[in-house]
Amino acid sequence: MIEMHFQEITDAQKMYKSLLSKAKALSIDYIEVVNEEENVVAVFASEKTNYVVQVVIIPVMTEFIIKNKEDQWILDYIENIFYFTDFEEKKQIVEIAKALMDGNNPDIPAVQDVVPREQLIAEALHEFLKVPISFSFESFLKFRMRSYNEVLLQIVESAIDEYKLEQEYQTFIQGLREFREKREPKLEQLHILHDEQFYFYNETFTEIKRNELFKFIDRKLILHQPMYIDSAVLAPLVSIAPKSISIYTDQIDNGMIQTIHNIFLENVTIYTKKSFENNRLKAKKI
Repeated sequence: MIEMHFQEITDAQKMYKSLLSKAKALSIDYIEVVNEEENVVAVFASEKTNYVVQVVIIPVMTEFIIKNKEDQWILDYIENIFYFTDFEEKKQIVEIAKALMDGNNPDIPAVQDVVPREQLIAEALHEFLKVPISFSFESFLKFRMRSYNEVLLQIVESAIDEYKLEQEYQTFIQGLREFREKREPKLEQLHILHDEQFYFYNETFTEIKRNELFKFIDRKLILHQPMYIDSAVLAPLVSIAPKSISIYTDQIDNGMIQTIHNIFLENVTIYTKKSFENNRLKAKKI
């Protein structure tokens, strides 16, 4: 028998329903899940006890912890260790942390070698659940989840770093947007071909060479920006402040292209790279 005691009746009810659902999904008819006392859930197995623990109880408890406890723990760290108080800031950091826990953004060095939390929880449960056992669910969470909590704290730290970087990026973008909006366009339209590098063309599809692009750059733009601004693409582009930009690329998720789109918004139209020659020929015929 495995008997779990909960402080919250709602937690007991959720666990009870999840265990019943898991047993039914696996067509296991030799276990009985009981919730006679409102805050107690018991599991009886007439056979294959270890199997029941491995395929029913541990997966259900792992999923329960992630779905019902993780968000609050993340929020506790954000509020009580890092002292964030603004509701919107806390919400965004929780979302970033959850994305990192789910394995998104694997290129962030701090989370590359993090053991999946499902594995950490399952390992803690496997070590703890020695049948028969009767235990407090909250005590298990408090005293047996050290490795998981350490990873969770590491993830929250990374999420906060990512949040701050995103805020800096948005401030950077807004500054460039405002700078562009105040300028008179040096050219009505620009065509940009993305083929590993970025190549600029004017309205008639005549290429603007690098040395010509540099002449467009407004030095005030570079001096007053809090973040580094790319002098090969962004600086000349924002300085020219064209009314219309056509980008030809096969990589619409490229970071620079996304940044250009964020600055110029509806003034940007994106085409496939193969469309460049077709549009260029059409322009030459006009």
